[in-house]
Amino acid sequence: MDPDDIPETFPLHHDQARRERARRRRRSAQVAVAMLALGAVGLGGCALSAAGPEELRQDAGRAVEELRTGLPVPGAPPAPESAEDPAVLHRVPTDDPVVFVTLDDGTHPDQGALDLVQEHDMPVSLFLNEEPVHRHAEYFAQYLARGDHVHSRSRTHDNLSTLGVEEQAEEICGMADVLDETYGDTGHVGSLARAPYGASDAATREAAGSCGIDHLLHWSVVAEDGELAY
Repeated sequence: MDPDDIPETFPLHHDQARRERARRRRRSAQVAVAMLALGAVGLGGCALSAAGPEELRQDAGRAVEELRTGLPVPGAPPAPESAEDPAVLHRVPTDDPVVFVTLDDGTHPDQGALDLVQEHDMPVSLFLNEEPVHRHAEYFAQYLARGDHVHSRSRTHDNLSTLGVEEQAEEICGMADVLDETYGDTGHVGSLARAPYGASDAATREAAGSCGIDHLLHWSVVAEDGELAY
């Protein structure tokens, strides 16, 4: 039975059907061309003077396509145990002169950050927690309106590796549900996730795979207060 045909009178199955519908919408949305500072290229690749914004978007798009075609990723952990489990990525294999930029958590929405990415037409991706979305939904919607995508960071920013599969699914998939309920009509809810603190395990992959997350992404550089930390 198609999840869209499941009647509302089946409460035990309704949540599963809702998540399946959300999973389909996330799958159909184009994944953002910018994800994270994965360290696949040097910092010189972020100089906007080297290429125009549209060229950078095209380069980033090619990098993401390489990611999604399953090419080997240097330094990546062993392949997931199940074909349904998402890949865990630390680097994107690309020679294109790009870096991937994200805004994580969403706890401190900053108009200056939005102004900066708009000024340079810089593609970014947002990995958000639940409370900031509820408190600042309109702020994040401005990123989606310019073509960026939003992804699950988890609901509460707990260390996922301390939780079981069901609890992790509530964190990851529950956050994906929040994003779909808030921004699903935009077509810019993506199918990526990022574990708080970079802490994930086999249960994280199983939990994320249960709701259509196809990649768990880590990072190699953090930008804060004008400084880069590796």
